[in-house]
Amino acid sequence: MHTQEDRKINKNILIGTTLSSFLIPFMSSAVNIAAPDIAKSFKLNTEELNLAISIFLIFSAAFILPMGKLSDTFDRTKIFKTGFLLFTLSTLMCALSTSIKTLLIFRALQGFFSAFTFVTSMPILIENHSPQIRGRLLGINTAVVYLGTSLGPFLGGLLVKLWGYRSIFLFGFAIGLIGSFVNLFLLQKEVKNTRQAKLLDSLKLLDKLGTILSMTGLFLLMYGASTFELGNTSKILFFAGLILMVIFVVVEAKLQNPILDVKLFVKIPQFGFSNLAAFINYSCTFSASYLLSLYLQLVKALPSQLAGSILIVQPLSQVITSLISGRASEKIEPRKLATSGMVLTTAGLFIFSTFAAKTNLVIVILNLFIMGIGFGLFSSPNTNVVMSCVPKSLYGTASSTISVMRVIGQAFSMAIVSFVSIMFLKGVKLSHENSILILKSMKTSFLVFAILSILGIVASYKRGNIYSEVEQSK
Repeated sequence: MHTQEDRKINKNILIGTTLSSFLIPFMSSAVNIAAPDIAKSFKLNTEELNLAISIFLIFSAAFILPMGKLSDTFDRTKIFKTGFLLFTLSTLMCALSTSIKTLLIFRALQGFFSAFTFVTSMPILIENHSPQIRGRLLGINTAVVYLGTSLGPFLGGLLVKLWGYRSIFLFGFAIGLIGSFVNLFLLQKEVKNTRQAKLLDSLKLLDKLGTILSMTGLFLLMYGASTFELGNTSKILFFAGLILMVIFVVVEAKLQNPILDVKLFVKIPQFGFSNLAAFINYSCTFSASYLLSLYLQLVKALPSQLAGSILIVQPLSQVITSLISGRASEKIEPRKLATSGMVLTTAGLFIFSTFAAKTNLVIVILNLFIMGIGFGLFSSPNTNVVMSCVPKSLYGTASSTISVMRVIGQAFSMAIVSFVSIMFLKGVKLSHENSILILKSMKTSFLVFAILSILGIVASYKRGNIYSEVEQSK
């Protein structure tokens, strides 16, 4: 029987970790909306602007795995606090940058330090609370991530309109200062640290070859994906990164102390299938908002503010559903919730692939709502499975693996859209005059995503029941 103490939430730990879960996605999506203002300020061409936007995600992805492994032997709280503070300072320096070179440097540092918090915030949150309330904690964490993502374009657009793009970074700096204060004075007192290894000892234990392969592979993969449509060089870099990641998996399978124990994917089916389902889910959904933005503005000729207001329906429904599904996953088998979420997501993708120029906006809004429910049902229960089927000593590795599945999924999503765009829109100006070609490109992309998403349903269902099978294996 569980006591009231088992279900008590430590507010200091929750606030400290969720502030980072809000700030980083917010900054990422808000800076996207500020792209035209940044390009105008620094007189950037397409390639330079693309790099200024994507370099954050590229550096974040490259450092996720080594930071996850490091956090399993070194004090996670120190890594988290250091990363969050330096991310905050890097954000301030982005606001103060007077040249594109300095902006790129501090955007890269933002990405680097975000990896510190990506792999530690979730483990800190769940290892300092009872397993009985893990679902609701992950639901809150996931909901806050979606809230940051959804508020980014709206609030970022308002800040840019009133005070220019620098105000986005200053706003992020202000939020970061509050979070750093909480972390510095409140978090350390609350967190139980069971890892006593010194930093140099932890670094010595780190798998050097795996670190180099994963960092280089993910860097090339993300850079190639983010610039896929710009030419053959980007395509070569993308596939070079993919090959390096395959080599990384082969090498890691043979090492005694790998940066990522790939055998976990086979030893623990729940871990393997849940990560595969996450990869497929992000591959199929990440580019949806971009495609629908083009559809609403260039095919249906809606003003940008109205298009933005319509698109916010999906992340807001994700926020609400994540809170509900996270708590529900404590009592209902997470596989059932996550799989039903994948089914709804797949249905939504198929519906998007049937859209025409005259499709009623009510149908667009309803399908966005359905997609949001689907993603909200999937994400936090799926994460609950991943974190529940490994011991506490591997929480950092598990958290970093989820993050890697996310960023690789996003990379593949961007690459698929770019590949389809080349088929229909190569040399074509993105304008209302070419709405028929834009619509064909969008429908084809969504059809590809819908077919791929069926595999996600299979992976989600095949994982097995976490509450029965995993407990027996422990």
